Amino acid sequence: MRLRKILELNKEEEEKQTFTEIEEGVFFRGHNLWLLVIAMVIACVGLTVNSTSAIIGAMLISPLMGPVVGLSFGMAIHNKHLMQLSLHNWVIMVSTSLLASTLFFLISPFHQETDQLASFKQATIFDCMLALFGGFAWLLGIIKKEAIKVIAGVAVATSCIPPLCTAGYGLANGNWEYFFGGFYFYVINCFFIGIGTWVLSIVLGYRKYFFENSAGVKDRKTVVVISILTLIILIPSIFLTIRKWKEEKLKENANSYIQKIQEKYPEIVIIKHDTSIEEDKNFLDISILNDQ
Repeated sequence: MRLRKILELNKEEEEKQTFTEIEEGVFFRGHNLWLLVIAMVIACVGLTVNSTSAIIGAMLISPLMGPVVGLSFGMAIHNKHLMQLSLHNWVIMVSTSLLASTLFFLISPFHQETDQLASFKQATIFDCMLALFGGFAWLLGIIKKEAIKVIAGVAVATSCIPPLCTAGYGLANGNWEYFFGGFYFYVINCFFIGIGTWVLSIVLGYRKYFFENSAGVKDRKTVVVISILTLIILIPSIFLTIRKWKEEKLKENANSYIQKIQEKYPEIVIIKHDTSIEEDKNFLDISILNDQ
């Protein structure tokens, strides 16, 4: 009984107040729209100069997750108006974000591919997990009275804004690997944040409160559709995870090999070494300096 009391999730605000907060966060106009544009520019600058602090600041400023949470919450409580409103504003949000980031990279004289840009073009299974648990945390944050810290933390953890900037970079430079990679990263974040919100909305009883006579057939269809979409969206991330694991394993083996060379031939100075995988073959390029 004591354990149940410890684990119990009590709502710190009324259901109608939660609904109002989610609905207000859906809209992209006025302050929200300009905050999004400003956040995109800050994130683009951060990606261009490899500034982690600028990227984190942009994620804290950006109101990107409102329509995603609104759409998922609307699905959970079968509120078509909220779903339509959220979807409409999600399209505005994505269009504005891509436009702002693409214009920035078109105007910017710097077109170098940085480490920060490269890190947001490949989404792995771990990014899916981050987004899923981020969706849980987001809704729990909303139902708390002091939600700002939780919501800010979720915004940073799920990294919604940098992938869209990466997609904008790809559009501006005609680099489709960056565009599709960045946009896929963003779609994964949106989808699994939405799944987390949808599941927790049902678990916490919001469906029963807003939609007492929920139709079982409709629910089963929703579960089937979401399950199929989850599998489709997960497949590329699984392949990317395997690819990333192979790259990390290759780097680990390369470092071990380099260390053995230096121990056996101390007169050789290895300036740098690079690893790559091409057509399922591993390559190690070594630049050496020999005094002998």
